[in-house]
Amino acid sequence: MTRFANLVVGHRKLVLLASLLLTLLLGLQLRHLNVIVDADELLPRDHPFVEVTEQVQNLFGNRYTVVIGITPKTGDVWQPSVLGKVLAITDRLAATPGVTRANLQSLAAPRAKDIAGNQDGLLVSRLLDHVPANLAEARAVRTRLLANPAYRDVLVGRDERTAAIFVEFAKDPKGFGHVMSQVEAAIEPSRSPDVSIAVAGQPVFLAKLEIFSKRMAWLLPVAILLIGLVHFEAFRTVQGLILPLVTAVLALVWSLGIMTLFGVHLDPFNNVTPILILAVAAGHAVQMLKRYYEEYDRCRADSTLDPRSANRTAVIRSMVRVGPVMVGACLIAALSFLSLVVFDIQAIRTFGVFCCLGILAIVVVELTFTPALRAMLPPPAPREADAEKALTIWDRFAAILAEQVIDAAHRRTVFIGAGVFALLMAAGATQVRIDNSLRSFFSADLPARLDDRELNAHLAGTNSFYVLIEGASDDAIKDPAVLAAMERTQDWLARQPGVGHTLSLVDMLKQINRGMTGGTQPGTLPRDADLIAQYLLLYSMSGEPGDFDGLVDYGYRNAIIQAFVKTDSSAFVADLDARIRPVIAENFPATVKVRLGGSITTPTAMNEVMVNGKIKNILQIYAMVFLVSALLFRSLSLAALILLPLVFTTLAVFGVMGIVGVPLQIATATVSALAIGIGADYAIYMTWRLREELRDAADQAQAIRATFASAGKAVMFVATAVGAGYAVLMASAGFNIHIWLGMLTVVSMLVAALSTLTLFVAALLAVRPAVIFGNWPARLKPALAGAALSVVISLLAAPDQAVAQNVDATQLMADSLKAGKALRSTAVGRFVLTNKAGQSRVRQTLSVSEIKPDGIHNRRVVRFTGPADIAGTSVLTIENQGSDDDIWVYLPALKKVRRLPASSRKDAFVGTDFSYGDVLGHPVAEWTHRLLRNEVLNGVATRVIESTPRDASVAAATGYGRRLSWLRTADNVLLKTEYLDTAGMLTKVYVAEDVRLVDPTNRRFQAMRQVMRNLTTGHSTTIEYSSFRTDQPVQASQFQPRSLENAP
Repeated sequence: MTRFANLVVGHRKLVLLASLLLTLLLGLQLRHLNVIVDADELLPRDHPFVEVTEQVQNLFGNRYTVVIGITPKTGDVWQPSVLGKVLAITDRLAATPGVTRANLQSLAAPRAKDIAGNQDGLLVSRLLDHVPANLAEARAVRTRLLANPAYRDVLVGRDERTAAIFVEFAKDPKGFGHVMSQVEAAIEPSRSPDVSIAVAGQPVFLAKLEIFSKRMAWLLPVAILLIGLVHFEAFRTVQGLILPLVTAVLALVWSLGIMTLFGVHLDPFNNVTPILILAVAAGHAVQMLKRYYEEYDRCRADSTLDPRSANRTAVIRSMVRVGPVMVGACLIAALSFLSLVVFDIQAIRTFGVFCCLGILAIVVVELTFTPALRAMLPPPAPREADAEKALTIWDRFAAILAEQVIDAAHRRTVFIGAGVFALLMAAGATQVRIDNSLRSFFSADLPARLDDRELNAHLAGTNSFYVLIEGASDDAIKDPAVLAAMERTQDWLARQPGVGHTLSLVDMLKQINRGMTGGTQPGTLPRDADLIAQYLLLYSMSGEPGDFDGLVDYGYRNAIIQAFVKTDSSAFVADLDARIRPVIAENFPATVKVRLGGSITTPTAMNEVMVNGKIKNILQIYAMVFLVSALLFRSLSLAALILLPLVFTTLAVFGVMGIVGVPLQIATATVSALAIGIGADYAIYMTWRLREELRDAADQAQAIRATFASAGKAVMFVATAVGAGYAVLMASAGFNIHIWLGMLTVVSMLVAALSTLTLFVAALLAVRPAVIFGNWPARLKPALAGAALSVVISLLAAPDQAVAQNVDATQLMADSLKAGKALRSTAVGRFVLTNKAGQSRVRQTLSVSEIKPDGIHNRRVVRFTGPADIAGTSVLTIENQGSDDDIWVYLPALKKVRRLPASSRKDAFVGTDFSYGDVLGHPVAEWTHRLLRNEVLNGVATRVIESTPRDASVAAATGYGRRLSWLRTADNVLLKTEYLDTAGMLTKVYVAEDVRLVDPTNRRFQAMRQVMRNLTTGHSTTIEYSSFRTDQPVQASQFQPRSLENAP
């Protein structure tokens, strides 16, 4: 260390320049530093609850859900003005980037369907698709909702005074604050004095975490001010105020710069790292500076040294005397923080790693920049030196504490007091509760928590609990035994306190069955597997392909029961988990696997990790401190004694948590590592200085008093600096994380310092380790420090835009529509339906079509030949001029032909992503057409034509506000279409492939492969023909409803 100290002082200008350049480079990185909450970083990724929750997200998209409640000041929700707001907010949210539009739920969402029946059969329609013109229309929406039990208490509260909107967002790299700003932008235009709009859900509180965490922008300067005041009180000099702060700020810039350089953002748990680094760096600077003043006094007593030489000599001596113990103490602190990597939670691991880097940065700064700067500054003036040596309250308190350990009688009092304190804290620790409620991070009177309570009181619940049912093969969920087990489990869940509502595919099947059996009796679950499959196919012909995406996957291999829960308490989930498992075991067949997850299960997962990880972490820190101390001092007994104040600090932290009611959770799990790591410093500094004083003093009492007057006083300064820095967090009103961290850190610093200065020193004097009270080597062996580091690290291993002129765009579109309609056809093909997860369903078909005698309209029969459970199902569609189309369906399981209610052109064609209008063709006269440009598409010359509805009724009937069509220039065959909704958003893209001339005489073409991608739902449908013939005669009798029962 002597050689290194001489090197730093001798090349002080170079050291200062290098330090400042590095500070500048790392400081430039801070402009990229942001506070972002990444919910994934807060979760133990390998826990079964988290695995299931992520699996549900992958399969069904359910994850970051915001709940919006709209409550009129007077009356119920069944008012045109209120329903108009629900519709407007829903539409704005659907157009918001990042929204999972397929999972949007409200009275006005496309997914919310009225499933009813009449004498003809099934009727599927949206609950609300326009603003009711009068009160009677609004009450009709109520009637439809009440007829669909699946939506009761979910979309409208039980008292019918609150309407809900559930909107799900994809993970946003800009954070949850950006998510909530988008939500507010969708809500704001609908706010008015006559309604109250409340917002709740996990993203609300995650956004609040980001916002409250940014308070560090003003808390950190206040902490710097308080720490500075502590230093000024300690030294009563300007240098004593400035030097530790400059050192601390430099270490802070280095550690945060490194953090940003590696792409790590601040989050609510590591954003307090700056105060920690600042306080610890300032504390070590106090130790070094205090020793510098002592050495300077000794040098000035030597008349051969002038003030400047005495200054540099004092810098070198203070480095030699304090440097080794500083390295050892910081090594223990750094490794204590690094031990947090044992947690299976990324946020805690990140906190630990960067606290470790911050501590190491402190060592480098304290042993390079600080001594180089001190050597460059003028030597202390006599007045400054006298001010530093003046007796203060710190000296008097240190002297009082020293007297408590000097004689055996006082030491017995210390031991008795420590025993009583330990018993009290142990009793308090038994009351610690483990609860990871996200809402508990904030005070109960926060507006977001008030909104949350309000919505949970009036709606089914703002939290989700999932029962995931996983089959071994496709269609496993269609098994009547599995569906019956889902029904029984769902009924049990619905009866549990705190569960507001449950929802699954079972509810939909009951409602379909109710519609198909007259629609007057309560729905029951069908018991026949083929009937279940045909019901689902039947529904898809009237509903949308993605209506059930939130409940069952495309292959019917996986499904969920979703429970809406009114609390996010992990204690509630632990109890529910224990009670539901016997119900699952009793009801479900062995053909499926059943697991649990959901937004409210992740805190429970964190709890289990907290308990196991916290115990492991504390034991590991103790082991690290013991090993490093044993290698540092070469004494097992002394290493064991150094653990004594750490045990008391740990007891104090958990005892206060139990007494005050602070829960053990992710926010408080890091405090013990902080307290133990820093607390070990105090014992090491005291041990080192006591050994030194015993070597030089005349007797033991004098050595103890001198140790307390120097190292003891410095320990008090450091503890006060760290405590004062963290105490600032308690000024963060409403944010319990800051308040808890501030309070517990102040307690831990107070106990760590007092237990070191009393209990530890008393035990040291009672045990009298030979390395302290016998012969003691004067310096640390670098090899020992390296060995300590190695041992501990081993523990942790683990187009052409030119527009053609004089072209009639309307005629081009008419020619295109004509070219794509065969006069008659017989085709063999298949429909491939693929969802956003990449899962596919394949339906084999045999179809016959014919142009009606009017030469314009079409009639078509589609017979499904596979898979087996829907084979024989047939659909007859007859397109009519000026009136609704006729649709008939034959279900083999019922052996009946049913007439489906007239379908609008925007409804799904036999359950695909094509609408009836897309398949039959949109009448040219209903649209205004304009040629935009000529463009080469995949090497083929095309014309791009824009089509817009002639009036609002066309837009309402089709769902489109604009279409862009790419027509092949040579023959006007349609190659591609982009469909935009009435809000101007691109919703679907159609592509025609392998286009063939199937009727040379009449110049009719057919795409043998057609792909429709639904950008709203993430679904796609591919229609492929293996055979398409136009030369075979078609019998008119084939297009009669009764012919559907006949095999082709």
